[in-house]
Amino acid sequence: MRHGRSRLSSLDRVELRRLDIDLPAVVDAKTQLVRTGTGKWHVPVPEGKTWGHCQHAARLSGRAPEQVVVLEALAELCSGCVNAVELPDGTEELWRALEEILRADARASELAGASGPHTWPSYAKALERAARHDDAAVRAVLKPVLDHAELGAQGWRALRAWTAVVGRSDEALAAYRAAAPPAAATTLVTAACDAVAADRTVHEESRALGAVLGTGYGYGYGRPSLELWTMVRAAWTMAREQGQDSGGALDYASAVVAREWGKARVRDVTALPLPALTCAAGHASPAAWAEAEFHHQWHSFVQRWCARLEAELAGASQGSDNQQLLLVCGWPLTGSHDRDLAFLAQYEQIGPRVPWGAGQRYNPYGENLPADAVVVMVPAFAAERALEHATGQRGRLITGEPLAEGGLTPDGPTPAVLGAARALLRTAFPLLAEDVAEDGRRPRPSERVREARVLLRGRRGSEPPVHWAPQREEDSRWRWKESFELGQWIWVPDDTAAGPASQQLRELTEPYPPRGVMRLIVETGARGDTAVHVLYGAVGGWDSRRRVLTFTGRDTEHQLSVPVHRIVGLTGDRDRRSHDGPLWEKYTPPSSHQYRYW
Repeated sequence: MRHGRSRLSSLDRVELRRLDIDLPAVVDAKTQLVRTGTGKWHVPVPEGKTWGHCQHAARLSGRAPEQVVVLEALAELCSGCVNAVELPDGTEELWRALEEILRADARASELAGASGPHTWPSYAKALERAARHDDAAVRAVLKPVLDHAELGAQGWRALRAWTAVVGRSDEALAAYRAAAPPAAATTLVTAACDAVAADRTVHEESRALGAVLGTGYGYGYGRPSLELWTMVRAAWTMAREQGQDSGGALDYASAVVAREWGKARVRDVTALPLPALTCAAGHASPAAWAEAEFHHQWHSFVQRWCARLEAELAGASQGSDNQQLLLVCGWPLTGSHDRDLAFLAQYEQIGPRVPWGAGQRYNPYGENLPADAVVVMVPAFAAERALEHATGQRGRLITGEPLAEGGLTPDGPTPAVLGAARALLRTAFPLLAEDVAEDGRRPRPSERVREARVLLRGRRGSEPPVHWAPQREEDSRWRWKESFELGQWIWVPDDTAAGPASQQLRELTEPYPPRGVMRLIVETGARGDTAVHVLYGAVGGWDSRRRVLTFTGRDTEHQLSVPVHRIVGLTGDRDRRSHDGPLWEKYTPPSSHQYRYW
């Protein structure tokens, strides 16, 4: 059991029956555990093998183990032993599938019962966590169990439960999407906000009022966590999107700011904006006047700029409803900087999701997570509004040609729409799985690939570069693999399956995959309109039977299955070992000095 402590530790058979999941293989699964008295359960340690095992379990090596029901003991199982529990064949797969079912059901129930305003940023986060994204992975986990002699019936039961959870998840998403603000209202409100934000005065006034709170306001005790304009914009947007009128939006914005700025204290009287708006007479002290003046200043700011937002909203126009494709890079739209683009998550996604190498989405824990790219079909007014908002983000959004009516039928997008979507996706990442799948059965390398291979073989030489290595076979192989990883020798496939290249790649990738950044030269695009590109990433493995290379793009989570008929060559790249580098680039044939081993 390699999944670690899970939500199953707090479950009982009643909850499993409530979800109509009867899996005796999981509920009644037993394993051997040891413990002293009422202490934690531990997995027995084999005699004489203490390295890598729980230190507490090692001290109990002399105790006789007990047969314990795993589900009942999991809450009291040592955290260091939870990953060492052995489950019978097929039970572990059912256990993992049950975990995913319960997690997905909890997320769907949470979304269905969500209270409060329905916003597009919240919808984008829920969409990213939807069960549909895990459907293929869960089915792959259950696939070997379905034909199991003893557990097959339980496997099918778990699969039906998972299918029902996916349906409930999609229903909850649809209901949330229907209750969220209309796209037209969102785009008009966003346009008004962007128009006001383009005025430098609003930022200058906001910073001036923030300076009254002292240097570095927003980071100290008792100080607001957000800039004044940021709070006003977010609160006014929320109120307007939820259908409130101008008066309601002003009241809501004032209330939000009062909760934060109403508790703030003046720390720099000299920073108060001039001229003063209140009379100094009648106050008990200068400090009391400063507090009253500051309160009046920020309250006046809220009223003044909410009025400006209303004026911009009144002058905004919706635009055309004609459909068009839009390439959105930096997906999913779940970051704090994606709030005004999150409404794009409601539209139909056309084609696959591909890695995007030009940027990463920010994780609040300090880690940059991979960003992807998708194509969505949107009304023209939504595309126009999104483009205006992303003006300073080069390459973030790319529009396609306007679509004719009927581009999206009840059976899905038409072939013309799919073709246009793939063309847009190739601008973000050149190799699509759909292009490879349409090559047919037993495809042969194209003329372009064969010519590129001949050129690389001529530059490389015909023999592996082991002539100067030590005589020992193991040392010779190690030198060969090292030159491959450093980019001094390039592997080139054979044009037929009878050559030695398949065995060479197997030796280069086993027992450990190559280290560092690898360069995969590959043919991209649909047959009849192909090009050659270089992909950067890591090699996962080589399937010599299917003649397929597993490759993961650098700084992404996308695992590609690249058939050999599209591969031109593979080698390392010692000049791009750092994290700064492209995900892919156009292929340039090598000069005469490259890929020679000296």
